[in-house]
Amino acid sequence: MKKYYPVMLNIEGRKCTVVGGGAVALRKIKNLLNYGAQVKVVSPKILTEIENMAGEGRITLKKRPYQDGDLDENFLVYVATDDYAVNQRCYIEAQRVGAILNVVDIPKFCDFLVPAIHREGNLTVAISTDGKSPMLAKKIKEQLKQHYGPEYGDILSILGEIRKKALLEIQEIDKRKALFFHLVYGITFEGDKIEYEKEMWNSYNFFKEKCITKNK
Repeated sequence: MKKYYPVMLNIEGRKCTVVGGGAVALRKIKNLLNYGAQVKVVSPKILTEIENMAGEGRITLKKRPYQDGDLDENFLVYVATDDYAVNQRCYIEAQRVGAILNVVDIPKFCDFLVPAIHREGNLTVAISTDGKSPMLAKKIKEQLKQHYGPEYGDILSILGEIRKKALLEIQEIDKRKALFFHLVYGITFEGDKIEYEKEMWNSYNFFKEKCITKNK
């Protein structure tokens, strides 16, 4: 049984190909575009929305059957067809050119799986069942949405700003760690954003002043 290493990939500007032109392929295309990939689509039959994307210059479209060489110089490839022979040929070529591959619903041809994703701002929670039950992953994602709503995008943005300043202004590692612990575990992120943002910055200033006083 394959074991999949969980990792976040930067695909901005990377060449990615989607083989297939149906609804599943469309979802893959949109996700790749959302993360800044250069997307090529290969399929003889294409949804109108995909054709429109090509007309707008958002993707490169090869409206024909897959052929050997289509995956050259690609970083990542999705295959979303119901033609097993095509799927297998894509797998063989991806192995040859070193592209990482996902063939929809055929785990043995997959170098990677796509987890269910819950995203709020810079917070990304990924749920994977190693391909055993995508439906269960989806259920868990829906449950997480109830606990980690839009406010967590705001919270993470504030934490990022504070961390950046703390790395410059609080030299002692233990003090920074205590600050970060307090910000995450000691503050209740409920109610008005203005209130918890104020409390977070007050905490930062308190820890910073303690360090300044100690070092005088």
